[in-house]
Amino acid sequence: MVSVSPTGSAPTGPAPTVTLSPLLLPMPDEEPADCSHPDCPDLLCVELSALRHALTGEPPATHIAPSDEADRARHRWFVGHHAAFAVWQLQARALHAVAATPEPAAQPAVIRAATLYDAYSVLFLYSGSCSPELYAAVVRPHISAAHPAFSGAWARDHAAVPAALRVVRARHSAALLAPLTRAVRDNQRAHMAVAGKLVPSGASLLQQAGRHPANITTAAEHDLYDAYFRVHRQPVCRLGYETQLVRRLAQCASDIIVYGLGPNPDGCPERFTHDALSLLTAPAEHIAARQAPTPLLTKEVTT
Repeated sequence: MVSVSPTGSAPTGPAPTVTLSPLLLPMPDEEPADCSHPDCPDLLCVELSALRHALTGEPPATHIAPSDEADRARHRWFVGHHAAFAVWQLQARALHAVAATPEPAAQPAVIRAATLYDAYSVLFLYSGSCSPELYAAVVRPHISAAHPAFSGAWARDHAAVPAALRVVRARHSAALLAPLTRAVRDNQRAHMAVAGKLVPSGASLLQQAGRHPANITTAAEHDLYDAYFRVHRQPVCRLGYETQLVRRLAQCASDIIVYGLGPNPDGCPERFTHDALSLLTAPAEHIAARQAPTPLLTKEVTT
């Protein structure tokens, strides 16, 4: 078991223990590095195989979340965020591809971007699927120990997504973007539903610390956010990046299959719980399609 508490600017609260390797990511504006490791294709295939086993009802023992509810809440918080960071980078790239493609040829890229929004929505729901009581007792104190104003606004990888979405909306018609518009709207509904469930008062740590979400995030805050979630910034090849994402998605899927996703929060689109596995694993399906003609065996999950 590896403590998720980073060294250096580590929080002082009780450290969750989760089987969590550091997530190696390039900076959001960096292209994938050249691959110099001959075993990268094999490692990706191993993780795709693990995900296939999970989706057929045989999740690998290494991917199953803790049975204790508090430990599982911590596990979901960190593993779900790891997967979300990688998906955000894919979202930004997909949106740039939409913006760069003329109509009507952009339609496949629009669908791709919409599926990534849906995957992130499920990941947000998964990360915050614990009860409000567990969140208040276990997760939030550890976050605030890292910094009293700790905020998701400090996430490096997300800022490029809304910026790219604005460019897409300026360049394409509403009719073409209808699937993406729905996914964005539903993502916002999911975000509000989960936040409202976990923090009924509605006050974020940032707001409680007297900060405004519109304040410019400093480089130190970006670094602290990365350190808290054990994100290491360095050049990563495409296959290495995808291998890490598929592993996190397989961990999330295995957890959902064994323990369920819990009740759908009030106001959250029901498709994110009813179709959780198929929506969650869509990025892996896209990756798997390049490796072999056999798709991942996805199925619905109702909780």
